[in-house]
Amino acid sequence: MKNKKIIFGTILLIISVILIVFIGYREIKNYNLKKQEELKQKKYEEEKANFKVEITLIDKNTISYGEEINLKDYIKDSNVIFEDKKAIFHEFGEKEVTLEYKDKYDRNGIYSFKLNVVDDVKPIILSPSSVTAEVGKNKDLVDGVLCADYVSSKVKCEVVGDYNLNKIGEYKLKYKATDEAGNYITEDFTLKVVSKINNTPNNPKYISFKEIYNTHKTEKTMIGIDVSEWQGYIDFNKVKNAGAEFVIIRLGAFYDGKNHIDERYEENIKNAKKEGLKVGLYYYSEAKTKEEAISCAEFIKNNLHYEIDLPISYDWEDWYNYSWYNLSIYNFNKVAYAFLDKIESYGYKAMIYGSVNYMEYIWRPKDYDVWVAQYYKENQYNGKSKMWQITSSGLIDGISGNIDIDILYLD
Repeated sequence: MKNKKIIFGTILLIISVILIVFIGYREIKNYNLKKQEELKQKKYEEEKANFKVEITLIDKNTISYGEEINLKDYIKDSNVIFEDKKAIFHEFGEKEVTLEYKDKYDRNGIYSFKLNVVDDVKPIILSPSSVTAEVGKNKDLVDGVLCADYVSSKVKCEVVGDYNLNKIGEYKLKYKATDEAGNYITEDFTLKVVSKINNTPNNPKYISFKEIYNTHKTEKTMIGIDVSEWQGYIDFNKVKNAGAEFVIIRLGAFYDGKNHIDERYEENIKNAKKEGLKVGLYYYSEAKTKEEAISCAEFIKNNLHYEIDLPISYDWEDWYNYSWYNLSIYNFNKVAYAFLDKIESYGYKAMIYGSVNYMEYIWRPKDYDVWVAQYYKENQYNGKSKMWQITSSGLIDGISGNIDIDILYLD
């Protein structure tokens, strides 16, 4: 019995020792882990406190006037994460810009650096490849040539090369456009000096509305026409029966510093609405300032007393005399935006009208709908167009003479 007690006591002692050792080991382990965490946290806090943002910029610190950029693209290397930020500048000189970033400790910060806004973009020239002059007669070879620049309001347009208007022959010459910053571009053309210019009459090839309708009408298009006082009286009942689904009516025009109502506007919109045609408007403008463009929009608002279904279009096309306006491409578009923004502030949809070349080289439509004119078998405009004026030599029952025919793309 005594031996059993000794054995039992020994076992309890051993178990107690084991428990004490285990508990002690666990406490020591927990203590060490806690110390390690404290040291780790201390090291983390020290690294966090001593962290330095390191950023390397790309070598280029210039930006073209009017060019949209992502400021993040100017960061070559860094140990922080930058947010994308788009920017565009319309003032020259050194500009301080800022970018937001987040470091690896999830802290936000702002980094600033400087960019130099410069005019390094060449002007554009829209010119014929060949010019004909009659021998012995003076001719201004740059008359009607469009030389323009995105930044400069005044662009020097000149002819480079030797020629003699008093001597028959062909001369290989260049047009040269130079902006106010000294950027320039040249375009080759041929001057043909001839004994006599035979002015042949312009005999356009007319095309029927029905032919265009049959070729281009789909479930995603509507086919219509655009009209003004130049078409005279229009029988819209016959126009509707000929298949026209919509009509774009000129409300008026701005020229010589004043707004003018189209003489047939009231008659046209009243009769078109009566026949159930969908109606949109356009306004011809020679505005050269934002104030003049806004006056055009206000004139429309004051003379529009009907519900319309389609956009109101801005029609500026005095391209032959563009140089007289002293407008950079940027300011030219700002004038148009003044009109378009005002129209949309009235609750109407605004649209820009222009031929494909000017739409590609001059216009900057932004988010506005585009009505592009191209008299060809297909619409070759590189952007997205809402409407395509396919011909100015169309024929339709109800209108005497030729007419513009349009294809409206449905969303």
